[in-house]
Amino acid sequence: MLKIRNVKKAFDSNQVLKGIDLDVNQGDVIAILGPSGSGKTTLLRCINFLERADEGTLTLDGQSYDMHSVKKEEIVAIRRKTAFVFQNYNLFLNKTVLQNVTLGLTSGRKMKKAEAEEIARDVLNRGGMLEKADSYPIALSGHNKGYGCHK
Repeated sequence: MLKIRNVKKAFDSNQVLKGIDLDVNQGDVIAILGPSGSGKTTLLRCINFLERADEGTLTLDGQSYDMHSVKKEEIVAIRRKTAFVFQNYNLFLNKTVLQNVTLGLTSGRKMKKAEAEEIARDVLNRGGMLEKADSYPIALSGHNKGYGCHK
């Protein structure tokens, strides 16, 4: 289990992460959705120590780490047990947002298309992204002219 508590990160006076808590159980597949600038990438970068959090605790497999003062050897151990997919490398250019979100459910979990779409629409709605369900990656924030995206 991965557990993060009270993760905070600011860039100068811009408080991007304001005390984020998250639990991820083994086998869970999660998506972090939200509008541009809401801190999604910053959170992931802090969890994987590509960015140093100002405050917070990460617990992985029962071992807790202070996210601000974690040691290099601890970071190596954490990275051996975690993975991070950059946003420009995980979208299929020829699929809509909804199709990209449902792909893991229908392919990886063998879920029926209708059930996967219902779940995906709910998640997109909760993340404030439902209006982008029929958009293609090129219309999204963070899209980098297709470099690294799958076709």
